[in-house]
Amino acid sequence: MTIKAWNIPQEWQEPFVAKLTERGASGHIVNAALSAIDDRCTETGDDPQTLFGDPTKYADNVILPDTKAAAQSRVRAIVLALVGLLGMFLTLWGWTGMVQDTDKLVGLSPTLIFIVGALLCLGAAIADAVLGAKADVITGAPGQKPSGMALLLNKLGPWIIVLLTLIGMLIIHLRNQ
Repeated sequence: MTIKAWNIPQEWQEPFVAKLTERGASGHIVNAALSAIDDRCTETGDDPQTLFGDPTKYADNVILPDTKAAAQSRVRAIVLALVGLLGMFLTLWGWTGMVQDTDKLVGLSPTLIFIVGALLCLGAAIADAVLGAKADVITGAPGQKPSGMALLLNKLGPWIIVLLTLIGMLIIHLRNQ
């Protein structure tokens, strides 16, 4: 096996590359992962064993594009987006009831509907941030910085839902003054 000259010790690099290759990673993906590891090691001055631990375990946790893990990541992201949208709907519905001083909406207090909606909306955004790459719609090469549509959907999408909820609340408040 020919290995490009990275600043990564061979005894760490070879098992990492072997495990990624075993998982079906292309040469491009392996190079992107090694490049990201090399960059991180150069930045910190630490070796990959210190930063990432066991190479085979780390390679097992790398989410590769077009794999089952990537599909699961996409499903998580979509579920979180739907929960966020449901939260936005409930928040705005409850907020409208509160602003219009309505006693009950479908037999429930508008404040309760508002609180449940806000918790769902914020909870989905926070869960997406905590899960990180394990809840991405678009999966790129390991270590690749998201840009364009990937950045919008993967990192900003849930927070855009929160922002739209706040804008909706402001509009409802202004229209009912």
